Amino acid sequence: MEPARLWHQSVNELDQLDVYGRALSEHARAVLGADATVDVHGLPSGTYGGLSATGALGNAFVYHRLLDRVLVNAIEAERQGYDAFVIGSFSEPLLREIRSAVDIPVASLTESSLLVACSLGKLIAPISNAAAVVWMVRTAVEKHGLHARVLDAQSIEPPLEEPALQAAYQRPGAVLDAFRAAAERAVARGADVVIPAEGVLAELVYRAGLRSVAGATVLDVFGATWAHALMLVRLWRTGLRVGRAWHFRRDDPALVQAIHERTRTS
Repeated sequence: MEPARLWHQSVNELDQLDVYGRALSEHARAVLGADATVDVHGLPSGTYGGLSATGALGNAFVYHRLLDRVLVNAIEAERQGYDAFVIGSFSEPLLREIRSAVDIPVASLTESSLLVACSLGKLIAPISNAAAVVWMVRTAVEKHGLHARVLDAQSIEPPLEEPALQAAYQRPGAVLDAFRAAAERAVARGADVVIPAEGVLAELVYRAGLRSVAGATVLDVFGATWAHALMLVRLWRTGLRVGRAWHFRRDDPALVQAIHERTRTS
């Protein structure tokens, strides 16, 4: 069987976070081996006008206008023959819209992490990088109906945006200490699984080899999401599909394609 091809879509400008981008590619090879290839894509340089994703995406207008590119790229991924599309951001942009637009599996970093974590422990604690992302994670937990399994998301202290987190890859001690302190507080509240709930932070934690805190599992969120995507690809090959009755309705695929073409050239 041919290896699966996964399109991983970050919402960061990866030309500004090149160390992070390379780390994701290496991480994917280590997790998936010969079973799948992961092509990591970011947003175009200048998307956020000099701000970080964390600094920009707390504004709802900016979020919806700029992250439309993620939906466009999902349609392009399907056209180019990718087997699955991975939304590699805890902001989880346009998940419903993307699943309604394409007929390949779509895995979300947030949803996949939460679902896998539910198999590893009773209570889950997301630890993020800053208040804006904490709010997005709380919104996603509500959207997925997982309030009973997920403790309230928290941020590390002091909060850090993506460039500062990437800069810490060479000397991660202070960030790891901040993450561990937040995780220990969550474990004291009953957490069995801790989720590093922001991509650059999550990769830093993974690279540092931090796999548990005070007996609680620290989830490899990227590994879990790519593995979840690969599972869906394999099930897709048996005939499994997204339910189209209501939430992910797709009554007229030709209309999706026509609108996509019109917006691409406008």
